[in-house]
Amino acid sequence: MSKNGSRIISFGRYRATDLIIFAVILAVFDIISFFAVTEWFASDLTNFFFSIAVPISLLVMIRWNWYGLLYAVFDGVLYCALVILSSDGAYGAAALQYFLTYGIGNAFIGLAFLMVRFMGYKRIAGNAGFSVLYALCGWAALELGRTIVSLCFGTSAGSAFAGFFFGPSELLSLAMSAVILLIMRKLDGMLENQRDYLVRLDKEKKERMRRDTFGDEPVEIDQEALRSLNKKGGDMF
Repeated sequence: MSKNGSRIISFGRYRATDLIIFAVILAVFDIISFFAVTEWFASDLTNFFFSIAVPISLLVMIRWNWYGLLYAVFDGVLYCALVILSSDGAYGAAALQYFLTYGIGNAFIGLAFLMVRFMGYKRIAGNAGFSVLYALCGWAALELGRTIVSLCFGTSAGSAFAGFFFGPSELLSLAMSAVILLIMRKLDGMLENQRDYLVRLDKEKKERMRRDTFGDEPVEIDQEALRSLNKKGGDMF
């Protein structure tokens, strides 16, 4: 459907389109970064890479609530699939453990939604410090989830904690998460609940229409008053 040359879509379709776009961005970035590090530009100095799963998940949590944690799970499963498929069967029976660690563990990022729920996305987006804190909480929750699942499989606490919280890839991902969220908060509507965003756009559009039509109606002056003005000559002041 169209109105005044613009397309009109349902809210459900808008949401689905938005979620798909972020899923595609996440998948494409993961695939490109994985092969860039392991194949195209592989060296001893590039044996780690950062993921955008945390900022994408946190962004979607603000835009569409709990849907955001699905992106972290998807990222974990995709990463495991890429690693295992490119390892020529080296992981063997450990493949299941790998998938569960990154799949279930990444779902713990959903704990960051508590910050959105109780603090409110407006405070998070409106303050740079809160935006960084949001990135830190999401990252820490995700790494905590991976650590807990690893412990369930018998990994030592020290090894799991050091590997997930202090690994170079994880620390780089944290830094990039903070940077990305700081950038996103500057873009109109990005770090905003989309229901509120659409309502705000509609109100702004109606306000602009009221301003644009102000003065369009002709002003009618009483004929007697007009004759009185004419008698005073051209200079009425």
